[in-house]
Amino acid sequence: MPGKQTKQKSIGGIKRRERTYGFVFALPAIFFFAIFYFLPIIKTLQISFYRWDFLSPPVFEGLKNYVVLLRSSEFHNSLRNSFYYAFGTTIPIWFIALGLAVLFNRITSTSWLYLVVYYIPVVVPLIVACIVWQIMYHPSYGVLTFITRPLGFVDIPWLTSSRLAMPSIILLSIWKGTPFYMVIYLAGLVSIPKEYTEAAQIDGANKYQVFWHITIPLLKPVILYVIVISIIAALQVFDPFYVMTKGGPGSATRVVTLFVNETAFQYLKVGTAAAASLVFFSLVLCLSLVILRFFRSSWE
Repeated sequence: MPGKQTKQKSIGGIKRRERTYGFVFALPAIFFFAIFYFLPIIKTLQISFYRWDFLSPPVFEGLKNYVVLLRSSEFHNSLRNSFYYAFGTTIPIWFIALGLAVLFNRITSTSWLYLVVYYIPVVVPLIVACIVWQIMYHPSYGVLTFITRPLGFVDIPWLTSSRLAMPSIILLSIWKGTPFYMVIYLAGLVSIPKEYTEAAQIDGANKYQVFWHITIPLLKPVILYVIVISIIAALQVFDPFYVMTKGGPGSATRVVTLFVNETAFQYLKVGTAAAASLVFFSLVLCLSLVILRFFRSSWE
């Protein structure tokens, strides 16, 4: 018995030391998130209760900024535009990226060369990509004009039409984001042991059965990660709307990020902008939790 108690104490001491070492190693990350994430959120929450224009001292107004947002048709429109853009971009990316990942996973010879070439859009700076695509969308001399003109479509107002502006930016975002998520899918496919697929093929399963009953179930964690991360990233996009359309024509492409920027730095309503940021953050957080719960419950 004394020997057993001594062994238990030594195991407990080792576990305590491991927890202590783990906490010490995690301190830099905790410090980083506290300084650059949690404190700004707390400060934004504080500002949202004030009327402030950067020039005069803040004036406490309670929940007035939130009431203003609830009654603001522009804020409601920016919310619709943000979610329209997010799902219009991410849903095609999920399927296109997965299809390309499966294709690259099956190609053995020189596949790395094709992969490098296809990954180029990711490393191109977003501002540069926006300017290039803005030129491509020009109704008179853009590249797309030379493609559509022989088909009978002349001078298409890609970025100046309220009906086409958002789909045009979505097309740019799909081109820019697909290779990134393709690589994530590809990493998940490579990590699947070949023994599973080989065993299924020996049992008589064809390629489609292997894909649906072996590959997809083993790829579920990666799929869930791609879904959540891509939606969050799409809802945070700012650059294309600012560079290519400035939220126009009218307010057809004014997303929440652009709404917050204009409210704070053009109209100098910092409190309202802070409240809009927090409302949007809460909606994105709730959406992420719902997606996680839905897919986990449906896959279990």
